Amino acid sequence: MLVQANDFFFSGLHLTGNTSNPAGSKVTPVTVAQLPGLNSLSISMVRIDYAPMGMNPPHTHPRASEILTVLEGSLEVGFVTSNPGNSLFTKVLQKGDVFVFPEGLVHFQRNVGHYNAVAIAALSSQNPGVITISSAVFGSKPDISVDILSKAFQVDINRRRLTVTAAGCCGTILPEITEDFVGGEDGLRRRSLISPLRHQVRRESRETWTTGKEIEYFKMAAQILFLALLVLSCSAFALAADQSPLQDFCVADPNNPANDFFFSGFHLTDNTSNPAGSKVTPVIAAQLLGFNNFSISMVRIDDAPMADHSPLQDFCVADPTSPVLVNGFACKNPMSVQANDFFFSGLHLVGNTSNPVGSRVTPVTVVQLPGLNSFGISMVRIDYAPMGINPPHTHPRATEILTVVEGSLEVGFVTSNPGNNLFSKVLKKGDVFVFPEGLVHFQRNAGHNNAVAIAALSSQNPGVITIANAVFGSKPDISADILSKAFQVDKKIVSQLQSKF
Repeated sequence: MLVQANDFFFSGLHLTGNTSNPAGSKVTPVTVAQLPGLNSLSISMVRIDYAPMGMNPPHTHPRASEILTVLEGSLEVGFVTSNPGNSLFTKVLQKGDVFVFPEGLVHFQRNVGHYNAVAIAALSSQNPGVITISSAVFGSKPDISVDILSKAFQVDINRRRLTVTAAGCCGTILPEITEDFVGGEDGLRRRSLISPLRHQVRRESRETWTTGKEIEYFKMAAQILFLALLVLSCSAFALAADQSPLQDFCVADPNNPANDFFFSGFHLTDNTSNPAGSKVTPVIAAQLLGFNNFSISMVRIDDAPMADHSPLQDFCVADPTSPVLVNGFACKNPMSVQANDFFFSGLHLVGNTSNPVGSRVTPVTVVQLPGLNSFGISMVRIDYAPMGINPPHTHPRATEILTVVEGSLEVGFVTSNPGNNLFSKVLKKGDVFVFPEGLVHFQRNAGHNNAVAIAALSSQNPGVITIANAVFGSKPDISADILSKAFQVDKKIVSQLQSKF
């Protein structure tokens, strides 16, 4: 077997990122590129460092929702819904607060404190992708036509005194940009707004901006980027998607025969004379080779409903009071949604570990944060007393990615039958480990002091099955005859174990 524990391990998330760049922030990613064990597990993690007043500029993740918690400092965060609403949901976060950004929507963070800030975020894809609006629009290679951009951003390119207004659908007007902003250089006569924006985007690799004019151009860019944030916040979701795309594109091989993209027989009624009273006729990659890597498939279902669980709108804030029964929670009326629906406070608080296992999990799932509904991601804080454990358990609906914030943890998971191989590792502060969906896993505090971890899970409601509780603490009890045979022990031992749970 070539796979090792190190394939599920990453070290370095405790290290401070270099924020000496124009944005004043640094993202340290832990995606499938850095941690191969994440492949196919639909989750990843990043650390974000912010200098005072530094920002993670407006951007989107085309393949992931994001859940973020503040470790140090104070952040202003926000996202903008898609057209035609373009509503901004914003919040100021303190240490321990949590906020969620829906998949594909334009969002940002800014350090509003006087000191450095740090956040940990998890994303619902092993390769979420990032599109920074300024770089994509004003720094493309080759350039997007100035005529296109000037019309898109409603910039009058024929006047020295430029007035910038948003498109009529957005209902927003930005302040005038005068010659004080534009400057007097010969190269900035016509199209004097677009060119400096491009110029600044392409100079992002320089460590500092030193002149007054450069600072003014940055202010001007910020105003235009605010407009970009309003205009460009479109989110597209695939219907009946099985798994998110893991790259920007995969151009088809033209040498593939046409029949690779062909299937016949979907009109035929199938036999539903079975206990479930339904029959599924699949058309997946096994039946239609051309589906390979397309992250989509189709089925015909006779006499059964068909549900699409992929997100089909910007958000679906959970409404636990709704009488409608669905797989998850029904949606709250979008007109009554507020920023607080995407916000949770308290992940900085120490959990009470005075219990038999010596650990405490503080969850942030859809139950605690209704805005997570339908996003496929959640977060927990885990506190461990010295020698405390998070006992062997599974998450039936989620992969988990964990990073150590304080202390040292022994972690591990066991593969399924017949191998039952244990992959185990001792983690230090800043190390990252991933536990595949559904597999039995555990953590143990290997140090002499308290330990803390932050973990994210690839479901808004991942569920947890603690092995000891499920097997020996079920209600009613599983028969002692069954357990004694399953564990090859005397019934008295089974009874003793059952009495503890």
